[in-house]
Amino acid sequence: MARRLELRALPGFQQDIDALPDLQTRKMVLDQLVLVRDGKRTGVKLDARVATADLGDCYKLYFDPDGSGKPRFRLVYRYTPDEVQAVAIEAVAVGRRENLDAYLRAAENLGRGGEVP
Repeated sequence: MARRLELRALPGFQQDIDALPDLQTRKMVLDQLVLVRDGKRTGVKLDARVATADLGDCYKLYFDPDGSGKPRFRLVYRYTPDEVQAVAIEAVAVGRRENLDAYLRAAENLGRGGEVP
């Protein structure tokens, strides 16, 4: 039987959750993390970008409780200590799609120089 991964969060993640517009969106973030933990959902690998710093050890998921149109929110997470021998899913950041909000929050939460506007 596969070992269930532990869920963790960086210290700034709670502030990101609190900045979301409503309870439904906050709940959806937690639901997405559980799906990742249980192996039912996998994000897209990020990379290094000038605008957001190096997030190459992270993944992103798109989501929106509204369900219509392009998803407005992004969840950034990573596996720790590494992808091959992961023991935990670490919630890095969550935020809006616009203005690279989620990725800037991720860089800031990781201490990699992002500045949330």
